[in-house]
Amino acid sequence: MALGFNLGSGGGGGDFLPIIKYDARAGRLFRVDREDGVSTSVDITRNFKAVFDFENVETGWIKFAAGSAPDFRMVPLGSDEGDKPSDDYKRGLRMCVKLGAEVGGDCRELAGTSAAFLGGVDALHDLYVEGLRSNSGKLPVVLLDETVPIESGSGSKKSTNYRPVFSIAAWVSRPKDLVANSRSAAPAASPSTKSAPPATGSTRADPPARKAAPVADEEEFG
Repeated sequence: MALGFNLGSGGGGGDFLPIIKYDARAGRLFRVDREDGVSTSVDITRNFKAVFDFENVETGWIKFAAGSAPDFRMVPLGSDEGDKPSDDYKRGLRMCVKLGAEVGGDCRELAGTSAAFLGGVDALHDLYVEGLRSNSGKLPVVLLDETVPIESGSGSKKSTNYRPVFSIAAWVSRPKDLVANSRSAAPAASPSTKSAPPATGSTRADPPARKAAPVADEEEFG
């Protein structure tokens, strides 16, 4: 539990970054593109590859509310997060990633509060800490290997979420455009979103069709 999350319980400045988001109810990763005020969700589950900026991961309190921008009360990993602002907030994490060329190639913000998502990133962080011993000063190139079902509740209240299983394919120097102070509260998806993620876990993404090839050099990420 390197990130310090109790998975049994339920604002920074800078320039706006576009987002990617993990839908734990469907086991899918989406890139959210905005153009002319319209958000389009692009499924990047199968070929996902990205550099994760674990050096600057933030934890804290996040409020996601339909129709409004998320409210982030974040601090650097290991800092005092303070008390929960209200019942509308959940513990979560936020970080910057740089997508591989096949799934967009730009820098994005990744944030979430679901136990399934946090559990997957927590396990990945353990791999990061272990690998950092022989890759000092570098960042991991991360793949999404699969998603696994996690059931909770019982009877009519039984539900299934999907935990992402990540792996580290390679280590690279920090991309020039992956800067720590680029994060700020990302806007919620527009009501006119063209391609929204599934609303329930009944439509689950199949496991990724293939793993992206391990990175042999740093040309892809700059």
